[in-house]
Amino acid sequence: MIARLLLSPDKERIKEEIQKTLASHIECGNVKHPDILFFPAGEKLGIAEARKIKEHFSLKPFSAKGRAAVLEDASILTPEAQNALLKTIEELTRDALLILGASSDANFLPTVLSRCEIVRLETTGLAGGEPTTYEVYIKEIEKLLDSSFENRFEYVEKIKNKEEFLHCLVYFFRQEMLKNAYKKPDVLQFLKELLPAEQWAKQNVNIRAILEYLMLVMPKLESRV
Repeated sequence: MIARLLLSPDKERIKEEIQKTLASHIECGNVKHPDILFFPAGEKLGIAEARKIKEHFSLKPFSAKGRAAVLEDASILTPEAQNALLKTIEELTRDALLILGASSDANFLPTVLSRCEIVRLETTGLAGGEPTTYEVYIKEIEKLLDSSFENRFEYVEKIKNKEEFLHCLVYFFRQEMLKNAYKKPDVLQFLKELLPAEQWAKQNVNIRAILEYLMLVMPKLESRV
């Protein structure tokens, strides 16, 4: 079975899809099952972990329909680990399932992306009609486009999950770029500023400082056409 890359800035949406995918393909949605090797978000993902995944798939299923490995946030896979995973991905058997979750595909090697089934997840809100955190942030970003620098800084200060907001900001402008809704030079320049932003955060640069800088250079609403 081909490896599946789930892309969404909404972490809860990724978790939900992971459970659905596991239940559908190996008839088990519990990540603690012995046939599932689970790496939660934030856990180190290097060559040693890539080897564990290879070893996991070399064994026969204990009781599930197949064996699965889940990387809740695969965007932190080192380039070396991604290279080590390539052969494992290529040799996945029909009853094997590798799930990679990530907010975007920016940190993946082209060789890995070409071997994955890429699923870009839509956010549909929570049960009872409540909007997801992602949907709330998207609406706030639209407001910030027409806000003063002072209001933008005040908003950044109040954000509880600044890293998640950064993921949403990157996702928002990537989508706008794909829709070709932005055409002016200042907006294209902002996209260039955004691309390395998530990398800065992973390199322990202060996330608030990153967001404040982005608020300074983010174009105003009138840049939209």
